[in-house]
Amino acid sequence: MGEDGFTGLELVISLGVLIVAGVLLVLFFSGGGTSTPFQTFPGGLVADSMYMTGDHLQTIGNVYGFPQISTSSGKLPLLFQQQNSNNLGAVRFTTSLFIGSTGAIDMDRLAIQWTGAGAPEAIPRAVSGPLSCPGWIISGKYNMLPGRTADADDLLEPGEQFEITACPRQGVLPYGILSLKLQPEGTAMPLTITRMAPGRIQPVMNLG
Repeated sequence: MGEDGFTGLELVISLGVLIVAGVLLVLFFSGGGTSTPFQTFPGGLVADSMYMTGDHLQTIGNVYGFPQISTSSGKLPLLFQQQNSNNLGAVRFTTSLFIGSTGAIDMDRLAIQWTGAGAPEAIPRAVSGPLSCPGWIISGKYNMLPGRTADADDLLEPGEQFEITACPRQGVLPYGILSLKLQPEGTAMPLTITRMAPGRIQPVMNLG
């Protein structure tokens, strides 16, 4: 019995040595480029799935809705070509990276798609206000750390929060479903925000 137990221990140790040797070989031969499922970085190798989690979007707080009329959302003027006070016409929300993220998202290359009353609609980006619908804009930049502000650039980095205001060409009727799909460039997963328009359209609506 003791001899069998010793043989099992030897097997475990041998497997451990083989695994360590395999990892060292991968590290040794990976200095020149990238390969799947690994990405090469100055400090060694990081699994691609771990790298991808470094630049995923999430929403912070509630999503707010506004009627399909030319008005102001905070300090941002909204301009609708077709106005209808009975429709939800714009939304505002705050987004950030997941806690512990190490990457960044270039908002200049972010694609936003709105699905509401009709077919999915690609929403173009506006760099400065007023926001002429359809369109989306970074309407605010914040930093989660007290006493610090977000950078002036449009890279959403760890610790930063960007407020986004978006509006389509055609709004959503009461009790209608709207969906916003945010697709960063690269390997990051898209963020989809789905909400229902309230039964009564008001100047400012908390969509949850």
